[in-house]
Amino acid sequence: MRTKVLRNVTWGFLLALMAACTPTNDTAILVERESNFNMEETLERIQNAAGELGYTVPIVHDMQGNMARNGIEVLPAQIMELCHGARAYEILKSDKDRYNQAMLPCRVAVYEKEDGKTYVSWTNYAHFSQLEHGISMEVFRQVGSDYDEIMQGIVKE
Repeated sequence: MRTKVLRNVTWGFLLALMAACTPTNDTAILVERESNFNMEETLERIQNAAGELGYTVPIVHDMQGNMARNGIEVLPAQIMELCHGARAYEILKSDKDRYNQAMLPCRVAVYEKEDGKTYVSWTNYAHFSQLEHGISMEVFRQVGSDYDEIMQGIVKE
């Protein structure tokens, strides 16, 4: 009986410790950071920084506008698609890695929360790369490094 109580207390303590050490909205695959800028400037800076690394922006989804057309009000939210042709080609040319095109193009969400601040979220490609193999592992590792560079100075650490 005493061992069972001690074990339950220990597990409770460990779970509480893990919860206290985990960032609120980061997951193993997704990252969220507060922006240093308003929404419009954040989008512009991300597009410019990504462009310097060879990314294009094929489309930006206006989620607030899409929802409004369906009679639903949400705070401003946009999803920017980023495409690096050379990196995408590495995945698309290989039958073995082609299934990873579900992760393409890479996306960045920029949105406001009720606190009035602008936030940015994206896939943690460096972590995702560890779940992959072959060409995809290296491509997603490089994309992760690119995202670190793109976000530098735009989001708070």
